[in-house]
Amino acid sequence: MGWKGNEEVCWVDVCKTYHKLQNGWFTGNFKSERIPLNDDARVRQELFGICKSNDNIALCTNTDISCYQSDPKNFKVHRLLSKRLDAAENSLAVSGPIVTVVDSATDELVILNHIECTERRVQLPPGLTFDMCHATSRHIILGTDSGKILLYTIGSSEVLLIHDGEDEISCWAVSPSTETICVSFWTGDLVCFSLSPSGVAPVSAVSLGGSVVLYAAVFTHNFLYYGTADGLVGRINIETPTSTHNDSAVETFPKAHAGSVYCVATNKTTLVSGGADSRVVFWSRTGVVRGSDHMAHIGVVRHIFLNDWLMVTAGDANIIVVWNPITMTLKHKLHHNPLKIKFLAINESWMAYGAPDSNFVMCVFVK
Repeated sequence: MGWKGNEEVCWVDVCKTYHKLQNGWFTGNFKSERIPLNDDARVRQELFGICKSNDNIALCTNTDISCYQSDPKNFKVHRLLSKRLDAAENSLAVSGPIVTVVDSATDELVILNHIECTERRVQLPPGLTFDMCHATSRHIILGTDSGKILLYTIGSSEVLLIHDGEDEISCWAVSPSTETICVSFWTGDLVCFSLSPSGVAPVSAVSLGGSVVLYAAVFTHNFLYYGTADGLVGRINIETPTSTHNDSAVETFPKAHAGSVYCVATNKTTLVSGGADSRVVFWSRTGVVRGSDHMAHIGVVRHIFLNDWLMVTAGDANIIVVWNPITMTLKHKLHHNPLKIKFLAINESWMAYGAPDSNFVMCVFVK
């Protein structure tokens, strides 16, 4: 009986926290803090990327890499590490305490651990330009502008080439539950790999018939949802066994966008897409349009965050829109940043966003 009582107390506490966050998001009850990109506000730096892992926020500029820990209770961020680099590239990833970035001046992969206070550098093949980076607890995956995909296993001494392509990468997506990575190329081809402690294995390869995947999000164990340059949304069964291209695994939904689709996101019941036509479209996960909105945004919609009770969208205009995904209704708009929002990282109790030509990143906490 005591265990049951404890269970009920925990359930009540969780509900209180949930409703507090929900009300804060939906009513616009926020508190903001600026994160400067450097200690000298007179020196302007170019922001290359923002990414998150749990409560950690990693920032990368053209000369520095930093990691901060968010403190939602006190509405603050605390710097965990800051590292000067000769020439950082637009390839940043964070997983738990590990922050990784490519130092193009030395052709090295820089791996920083803010808990152990360690730095490790791994030599990369010379002459490559990296524009894709993803970190898991065991692996770091890198992609180049020439279509090469490289894998580094934490603790090893070398980087392995797992795909030697000749086409530029257009986008990539990772399934956290299965550790499957899918990489799309500008030709419309897509390859998927399964990561394991022992290495990497190809899962499938499909072709979209010339359509270019711009963004993709893996949610279930076997479906990858995508958006294309010609305004299409669909899904791919990535677990269909194949040794060659498998076009039958591709399912295209009815067209609902008048321009390129730049972002898609899913939760347990809903698929949401956004694109160049400023439209936000709500779908069932089987491809039935449930609703759409073209008034919330001005300009391209480039970012969607979605869970079971919250949705946030952002793009080229200076607007971040908060939605209720259950009712598919707009709840609140933010206007904190006068510049185009290019980088966005969101947790349930905070979000961090910035623009390439801004000298700071804004961190917004839910009160």
